[in-house]
Amino acid sequence: MERYTESASPGGRRRWLVLYLKPRHEKKSLRLMLDGGIESLLPLREELHQWKDRKKHVDVPLFPGYLFVHVNERERIAALETAGALKYVHFGGAIAVVRQETIDALQLALTRRADVRVEETWLDAGAEVTVRHGPLAGLKGILLEHRGQTRVAVRIEAIRQSVSVEVAVADLL
Repeated sequence: MERYTESASPGGRRRWLVLYLKPRHEKKSLRLMLDGGIESLLPLREELHQWKDRKKHVDVPLFPGYLFVHVNERERIAALETAGALKYVHFGGAIAVVRQETIDALQLALTRRADVRVEETWLDAGAEVTVRHGPLAGLKGILLEHRGQTRVAVRIEAIRQSVSVEVAVADLL
């Protein structure tokens, strides 16, 4: 994980940061960021919600309370001033930076939204694997097994969570 400092972003270089938001403000904050010209990512997954009178598939944030923003120093300040934004995620006294490779892997995993889920625990153990076939070819992650299913987890270091997607064992290196 990289750390964000002014010297790390010379000439307006953009970095992926994680913005912590007010509860249930993810979609509204995303809309405001995009309207303000700030590149943002809100990973969503589909859930089936049931009420007394109906059932409905609803898109919900994969990481409730978090929004990924791709910003330079000027945009970093503007994003923090957006309605719903509370603070940036910090580690060791510095703003945590998410590597581009992690964002790319997350976006790739989200192409299979029905198979994606958040792993509640931070993964420190397990074999590192690369998916070699199928729509997720090139995805690197940690191999997990849950009740006979093979899952590959992608670490999101800045918020110490992982996203996993089911993959056939034959498709792994």
